[in-house]
Amino acid sequence: MTAQPGIIGESIPRIEGPAKVTGETLYTADVNLPGMLWGKILRSPHPHARIRSIDASAAWNVPGVKAVVTGQDAEGCLFGKILRDMPVLCWDRVRYIGDRVAAVAAETSEAAEEALLAIEVDYEILPSVYDPVEAQDPGAPLLHDDVAAYEGAPLDLMCPDVHNGQTRLYWEKGDVAQGFAEADVVLEHTFTVPSRHQGYIEPFASVVSVEDDRIEAWCSSKAPFRARRQWAQALGMQEEDIRVNVSAIGGDFGGKGDARDLPIAYLLSKMAKLPVKIVMTSVEELTVSNPTHPTVVKIRSGVTRDGKITAREVRTVHASGAYGAMKPRAYLSTHHYVGGGYRVENANFEFLQVYTNTVPGGYFRAPGAHQYTFALESHTDLLAREVDMDPAEFRRKNLLGPGEDDALGRRLDFVSV
Repeated sequence: MTAQPGIIGESIPRIEGPAKVTGETLYTADVNLPGMLWGKILRSPHPHARIRSIDASAAWNVPGVKAVVTGQDAEGCLFGKILRDMPVLCWDRVRYIGDRVAAVAAETSEAAEEALLAIEVDYEILPSVYDPVEAQDPGAPLLHDDVAAYEGAPLDLMCPDVHNGQTRLYWEKGDVAQGFAEADVVLEHTFTVPSRHQGYIEPFASVVSVEDDRIEAWCSSKAPFRARRQWAQALGMQEEDIRVNVSAIGGDFGGKGDARDLPIAYLLSKMAKLPVKIVMTSVEELTVSNPTHPTVVKIRSGVTRDGKITAREVRTVHASGAYGAMKPRAYLSTHHYVGGGYRVENANFEFLQVYTNTVPGGYFRAPGAHQYTFALESHTDLLAREVDMDPAEFRRKNLLGPGEDDALGRRLDFVSV
């Protein structure tokens, strides 16, 4: 194969580089339309509460306010990538600090902020739960009465036997009891991994313009068609009536594949009959967006004194947060890494998504893999130490080769180490 002249060994500038460094690149927050208003969202200060009443009348008295919407304007409207369990605006109950309760649009961002302060919400505080293990206790507060009733619920993966359970993934291979009987050493470890934000620089922004029957939008989503579908489904609209214009994205890392605040911007724009722009603040991004899932991983393995893994049991519990709406499949795509790179003849794996009164978890590159792999490799180091083997040698002894089955029973035709 002949290399193209002028590329190999040369310093090639990034295609989009000049536009970015000169400020010509258009991000969603840069979109400006005639008469555009600033939208701001009132969020719950409580992790779990019943909404007794909302009085937004005083917000209209703030100069420059052109639209005010509450949950009553979107009652029954639920949002989600697949599982639609998140209210566009909450009308009866809030389930995490940051849940959307009301929104305003005004001529300036300062006026919009002032109007939010004028909205009075009467809350009845309810018990809350934050730990995904504690959330499974029958005495823990129940966040959703009937998960299977939501549109998009993956019925074949529901776990109604688990209190606050959302979904369950399960795999097994061989005879685990026999595998543990063959072991000289059995070790069990539990690992906890906190939530992390994707760390993109650009806060999520949404712009909507409603003019007659023409609806145009811009947003910080890498998936404009999916954003349009989620928005249309949430508000009972036709996708063909919406045009989502593509704009540059200031980082994603898995965290920007949704419609986010487009439905709210639409409600405000429709009421005000003017374009509306909503830009999340950095504080909102770090506290109410869709970070990774806090996770608890329990791994139990049996090994022989010469370092052979004979059996493994894994139970991973992800704190899904208050809703499952931000996951493209309503669960994390764990199947491609659970088997791992080690030879395990007898194994079972359970991965649970459990509702908690925390920020709804979303996607991060390799969703769920970071948490599980950290736990698995830490556990592997401890196994090697217990049988007095070098960690690298222990791994080499148990590494899969081409043509072997992984711990889920899947044949691997190609293995690269």
